[in-house]
Amino acid sequence: MRLYGYYIHMGKLYNKFLDTVNWQVVPAGELLLSDDELHIYRINIADNLHLLDKLKAVLIPTEIERGNKYHQLKDRQRFTISRAAQRHILARYLNLPPEQLRFEPGANKKPYLSNAGGEVISYNISHSDNWIILAVALSPVGTDVEKIDPGFPYHDILGEHFSTAEVNFINQEQSSQRFFLLWTRKEAFLKATGQGLGEHLKITPSLYGDNTLAASLTGADKNWQISSFKLGDHFGSVACDSSIAVFKFWDVRIEV
Repeated sequence: MRLYGYYIHMGKLYNKFLDTVNWQVVPAGELLLSDDELHIYRINIADNLHLLDKLKAVLIPTEIERGNKYHQLKDRQRFTISRAAQRHILARYLNLPPEQLRFEPGANKKPYLSNAGGEVISYNISHSDNWIILAVALSPVGTDVEKIDPGFPYHDILGEHFSTAEVNFINQEQSSQRFFLLWTRKEAFLKATGQGLGEHLKITPSLYGDNTLAASLTGADKNWQISSFKLGDHFGSVACDSSIAVFKFWDVRIEV
């Protein structure tokens, strides 16, 4: 695009689906991350319920207070496991005790680590039903996981949040699966850029292959990629810089 004598780079978003994902056991010791790597963690909530009291011990008082505000027991349990898992995992990149990490709200309330020192570490987390997904990189990253719910009335929101081509794609066979796949891609990208959902969902491209980003989207001057995958009866998607070439998938067993 050319504007007043200047060339404006219009970024691309490449969407792909990973047919096979090899979830490995998280290695012991300090976790290392290079510029071209993305680390994706899955945490099963039910598998860690027996550790609730120990996990709560690494939370700071404001986190415990926040968790107690949830009315449903399952939501309080999910919050504790999610927050403690973040602390245990991210602390290993920074070589700090989990309880010493300090999370602060950034742009559009996207949290960041305020005491990471010189480390530029980016992370994002999502949860649905019994799964938590945490993505970590040295550049902006966003993730979303959604349980495939055939009973969800997604047709009511297609026109508002999806393009005509995306609606046509969804309205084929296995339409509920197609809806949740595309939704996770949209949300993952908007979380990576810190733009928030709102009116940006419809113009965030989610179909397979290369897509040109609208100039009004945050991050439209860069190239991005989204990798999607199945997790049982869930879809997960992770958005990151197009330069990321190494994807590592870790299956978390929290040890306290």
